[in-house]
Amino acid sequence: MTAILSGTAKISLFSCACLVALSCVISDAKAASLFGDYSCEDWGKLEPQRKKSWVNAFLAPLSLTIQGLKRAEQDPYNDDPNAVDPAIRSIDTFCVSHPQQGSADGAASYIAQLTGN
Repeated sequence: MTAILSGTAKISLFSCACLVALSCVISDAKAASLFGDYSCEDWGKLEPQRKKSWVNAFLAPLSLTIQGLKRAEQDPYNDDPNAVDPAIRSIDTFCVSHPQQGSADGAASYIAQLTGN
């Protein structure tokens, strides 16, 4: 029995094959977080608004995930409208103390302290 694919199914199959091929190609690329990972040197040069955008994009979903995994009622990052300011200060301090690491390392350290992990 010969299977006949519709035009839409062929496009979907082709798209899937392209994504698989692309993922194989980039698997050897240097890993980075979804939001990028500034070196601590570059972090220190960022404008405050760029830091704020990056920190919120990085920490908000991470904190929400931790809340869900812990089945906690409170989300210490997302429930505090001013949480970004201490997070930025913490990453700034981390980067001064650990210049060979990156902003994602500083953010992870901050969220671990904030959530008690």
